[in-house]
Amino acid sequence: MKHLFKSQKGQSLVEFALVLPVFVVILFGIMEFGRLWEISNILTSAAREGARVAAVSEPDVQKAKTAAQAVLSAGYITTATITVSGPNSNSDVSVTVALMYKPLTGSIIPGFGSFSLSRSTTMRWEG
Repeated sequence: MKHLFKSQKGQSLVEFALVLPVFVVILFGIMEFGRLWEISNILTSAAREGARVAAVSEPDVQKAKTAAQAVLSAGYITTATITVSGPNSNSDVSVTVALMYKPLTGSIIPGFGSFSLSRSTTMRWEG
């Protein structure tokens, strides 16, 4: 009976086949979360920079958009839309940066498709 159970040549292969899919999903999840976090931070920085420029200068929409676009370009983001509003009755200027996020793993993990990601910053106009 011991002779039948001595050979365990296929055991490692079976264990590897069971663990590999879980490992791959965790690996891609970490990569996708890191990418999403980075893009979210870039959008936040672009909205803040655009609002800062709009708040300290004359309410020039083009200057605010140019400042926000410079931050987006530094992060290699080219498809974001920038919306500037204000100053309104409260003397606030607001900059919103929006992007359609397309995950790299969208085709690998079913049900995880594109979604809208936006960040907004409001500052008091100093003019």
